[in-house]
Amino acid sequence: MSFEKTFEHKQKLLDAALEEFNASGYEQASINRILDKAGMSKGQFYYHFKNKEGLYFALIEVAIQKKLDYFQNLNLLDGAPTDIFSLFRMQIRSGLTFAMEFPAIHDLGQSLLRERGNPIYEKVMGKYNFKDNEVVGHLVEMAYQKGEFREDLPLPFIKQMIGNLFNQAADFANLENVEEMETNLNYLIDFMRNGLAR
Repeated sequence: MSFEKTFEHKQKLLDAALEEFNASGYEQASINRILDKAGMSKGQFYYHFKNKEGLYFALIEVAIQKKLDYFQNLNLLDGAPTDIFSLFRMQIRSGLTFAMEFPAIHDLGQSLLRERGNPIYEKVMGKYNFKDNEVVGHLVEMAYQKGEFREDLPLPFIKQMIGNLFNQAADFANLENVEEMETNLNYLIDFMRNGLAR
């Protein structure tokens, strides 16, 4: 089998899997339906992936890389506002733009959130450690050193609080009403600013 053909088969599988996982969630997703959509055999599937979980993790990795590439190309820190809360607001707007440009990738993130309480959710969160976002943590540390946060709150508490709030922010991410979503996310930034800023 040629490299081009192998790559084409894998991409067909990933595209069909993205559609199936978004529609059905991880637990209810069916490998048979994915193979039907991709027009492939079980042998072709097992050539690329060990099982459904392996396929799901491959999709998560594609989604993470897509988002990283997108934000790196934006150069968010070029001409960025000086205070951290304005920077967070700018990041949220960029996240909304990404979600509108890549709705299937956004929907995969939403689908993952609906898996809370299921073993796959814990496995994904454990492997990729989304709760410990290094970029946000670094920005918080820099802002703390510049005196942007309340002096009576320790840095570890602030980092954990902001991380938890951003993790919950995805609950507002309903692309069917982008205006309402942006309004709610701006409320979240104002809430953080009023509770944490110096």
